[in-house]
Amino acid sequence: MSQSTKTALSVVAVIVLAGAFWMLLLAPKREKASELAEQTTSLSSEVASEQARANAAVVAKRKFPQNYQQLVVLGTAVPAEAATPSLLVQLNGVSAHAETSFQSIALGGGEGSGASGTASATEGAAALQPLGATVGPAELLAMPYALESEGGFFDIADFIHGLDSLVKTKGGEVDAHGRLITIDGFNLTPVGGEDAGAEGSSAAELKASLNVTTYVAPPGQGLTAGATAAGPSPTTTPNLP
Repeated sequence: MSQSTKTALSVVAVIVLAGAFWMLLLAPKREKASELAEQTTSLSSEVASEQARANAAVVAKRKFPQNYQQLVVLGTAVPAEAATPSLLVQLNGVSAHAETSFQSIALGGGEGSGASGTASATEGAAALQPLGATVGPAELLAMPYALESEGGFFDIADFIHGLDSLVKTKGGEVDAHGRLITIDGFNLTPVGGEDAGAEGSSAAELKASLNVTTYVAPPGQGLTAGATAAGPSPTTTPNLP
């Protein structure tokens, strides 16, 4: 066998050994490294996602007292039931502040009420909603009332302003001191008939007949759910996983 043949055979043997080394040792290791790299990328993505959730939870925990109180405020403006007695107390308070004489409240706003012509609730929801309620804006239940109050012209104006001011917004947040009330229409007549106060005195007594609408949360969607203005005690707060 010539020297060149031996050299060629040696080169071929080296190539074969190199190929075998690649196929048997290096290739599996490279595949394993590639698989581990994919797992590392996936785990890094999961860690980033969980970190984002943890950060969101920290922010939510920090804002919880403010959000909780705002929820209670919304429940004051739009309770989970008709709550007519508390509404009557608020109306009397507004009337006393405006120095008018609150006369009466009756369910049903008559013509011009914002509750008239609204869509009817489904049969299941209708069985749970308060008597006289219809489905109003944002699926809130609308409760129409007819109110009567007596007083001077400017006193009546203060009474209407007081009703409108029970719920206000400040900086995008709701500030509620009572029920959300929309005034759909009103009528002023002299107390004692058309001939009373004919001289046009500002002190003449007027009777204001107002059609208003209050709102109630849909059945099963009460905003407060028994909540109070204070958050739950830390000792009763369940531990987060």
